[in-house]
Amino acid sequence: MPRALTYILILLAVIAVALFFLPLRLAVGMAGLEGSRFSAKAISGSVWSGRIEGAQVGPFALGDLDAGVRFLPLLTGKLLMDLERPAADGDDGLVATIGKSGHSLLVENVTTVLGIGRQLAPLPASAIDLRDVNISFAGGRCQSASGQVRVSLDANIPGLDLKQGLLGNAICQDGVLVLPLQSGSGMEQLTLKLEGNGYYTARLFLSGSDRAWTLLLPTLGFRNVPDGYAIKVAGQLAQRNAQ
Repeated sequence: MPRALTYILILLAVIAVALFFLPLRLAVGMAGLEGSRFSAKAISGSVWSGRIEGAQVGPFALGDLDAGVRFLPLLTGKLLMDLERPAADGDDGLVATIGKSGHSLLVENVTTVLGIGRQLAPLPASAIDLRDVNISFAGGRCQSASGQVRVSLDANIPGLDLKQGLLGNAICQDGVLVLPLQSGSGMEQLTLKLEGNGYYTARLFLSGSDRAWTLLLPTLGFRNVPDGYAIKVAGQLAQRNAQ
């Protein structure tokens, strides 16, 4: 075997070994997560099979995730990393793919339930259920969005049945991620908007004029508007203010 070919094969072998042992933290940075509101207690393992402990995006806890980069998309210039938290008792688990394609930040096939906590307070939302949600951002603007979203409301308001939450599909409008959600009757509507810089607004509208609402809803932060009552909050992920 010619000496030059031997050197080439040795070099290729060294590159292959180096790629195999690349740390997962490197892939997290390349996927654009470290420049976002993503954080984690620890990141270990290789890019092909690693572990992210205590993962969190803004105020949303993702838990401990198994993570690995897909090889074939790398050949087309995409970096896609699969994330998974297996389902357990009382935990629906999480599956998602995140990554980059050119200047686009990709979030694909997200299925999980996220606890909202007091992020949207005083709006009475408790959890957001994502089913096969896909979102693409480029230059801080929403490029495409799809998938089903359901927000659970934690409120006991006379005349309303909010146990099934509010349901809708993710869309992009003028570069903003929009979740237009409504109840089965269509009488209750929640519109969530998220910009690329993390700034959000959320407006819940209740259609009707139940006499009990006159005294109750203002104490919960609602204002009387034409045809019903509304409450709106705005903030930047973990920071918020009521309006």
